[in-house]
Amino acid sequence: MEGHKRDEWAQEVEGGTAGRLQPRGEVTSWFTHFRDLLGTHPTVDGAEEEIPAVLTSLEIDDGPFTAMEFATVKSTLKEGKSAGPDGIPPEVPKNCDLDDIILEICNQALIENIKPDIWSLSNIIPCPSLEIWLSLTIIVALA
Repeated sequence: MEGHKRDEWAQEVEGGTAGRLQPRGEVTSWFTHFRDLLGTHPTVDGAEEEIPAVLTSLEIDDGPFTAMEFATVKSTLKEGKSAGPDGIPPEVPKNCDLDDIILEICNQALIENIKPDIWSLSNIIPCPSLEIWLSLTIIVALA
């Protein structure tokens, strides 16, 4: 903190913590950025407009997920990663015998086009780099 006064540094922004001491302006800048990015609903003109299909003859299976597809996706989950907003770490679906239950939930969401609200959430964490700030996004592993 050489060359800076103690009151120029902030650790909290709007009730949350910044993780480490940062210049107040930098924290405020990040808070404003994410508030503006995530805080308003987009307005789209012509949202009801029909969009013609471009590629209609592709061999894509759009039926329910199979056990083999689920096993393939499950094998890509990396252990030791952070849990998403649902609080479930990737080790749970990877190492617990929940395949039939998870597959049923995923297929129900696909067929009925209704998903759990938590699947739409993500945790965005600002991460300091050498000269720039990066953002790390953590999502629900099952989504």
